[in-house]
Amino acid sequence: MESDEDCDPLVTAKVISVLTAGEKDDNAIVSVRFNGICFNIELSPTFFQNSPTTTSLYLKYLEALHPCGPGEFEGIHDTDLAPKPLSSFDPEKIRSGEAKPLLSEYLFPQTFGCKLEAVDEVYIPRHVDDKGGLLPSRAWLDTDLLDTMEDWTRFVDPAEIEVYFQDPKDALSQFPRRVRVDLDGSGNMTTCFFKEGFGHSFGDYTQSQFWSDVRVGRLYGVAHEEKEDFTLGLLLAYIDHRATLYDVVREDTPLAMKQKWARQIENTLKELHRVGVIWGDAKADNVIIDNEDNVVLTDFEGGYTNGWVSAEKAGTVEGDLQGLQNIMAFLFRSINPNDKYLDNEDSQGCV
Repeated sequence: MESDEDCDPLVTAKVISVLTAGEKDDNAIVSVRFNGICFNIELSPTFFQNSPTTTSLYLKYLEALHPCGPGEFEGIHDTDLAPKPLSSFDPEKIRSGEAKPLLSEYLFPQTFGCKLEAVDEVYIPRHVDDKGGLLPSRAWLDTDLLDTMEDWTRFVDPAEIEVYFQDPKDALSQFPRRVRVDLDGSGNMTTCFFKEGFGHSFGDYTQSQFWSDVRVGRLYGVAHEEKEDFTLGLLLAYIDHRATLYDVVREDTPLAMKQKWARQIENTLKELHRVGVIWGDAKADNVIIDNEDNVVLTDFEGGYTNGWVSAEKAGTVEGDLQGLQNIMAFLFRSINPNDKYLDNEDSQGCV
């Protein structure tokens, strides 16, 4: 019998993701890559007729893969569900420079929807559709906003965006965040951070003209599929960073460093408000510390986190200032707002 090591990785089916309904039911959708094609296979105990062995086996695997499950079933780990590569996602070819995977290949593989049934313990695969039912995140933007953005930033087709993985073996097993783009047609590739989706609050953020020293990620372009006229996400300046503010602050962090970070956060938030931009989800997890020990504010998609911003103030300048106050309390007292009350009577969920 041929072992996995002897198989051609380009003709070997491999699971790349499993979507479950959690506690709601025992249904699942398993996505499988096979020779460059994606199969989204719908599974459910209701599909198995007079097949108790198949049903029992399926439920055991499902329990192992559940977020709160053990992650292992009879020696098979959830981490073993790693992808075999498409030709352009072959780790060895990426490592040698022969292959340069594209964002379009990752997001838009040829996909089929299927379901697996069983009758009297005999498996019956069925072809359902040629769409697969699962679509990447996308947005149809207001025409005026698109026209305005086209005046000052570049729209890039996903087929022109190279996906970059620091470790080529992560290809397909991790969503592409670091990408490379020729922004000016010169042939020189710029490394960008791909921010999937396009939150409503990004409109004001992307059109704003900030001072040069404002600590936010700069917009370089927009990933836009021209044929279907929809937007996949933003191409932001890639920032080499150590960690988030939440992760790096310790009791022994020098006071001068904390004061520097505090000034940068406060000045940046003041500038955001000056041009009419709301941060929204203001919290220490959305402040990253770059390799030069400077802060960068991230995540302008709206929303809020209890313990940092209260629900009634979310999406307002007042909410941002509340979040700022909690960040400063965390920074200088190393208090986790999810563990202890802060000196802010308006904070909600600070327990």
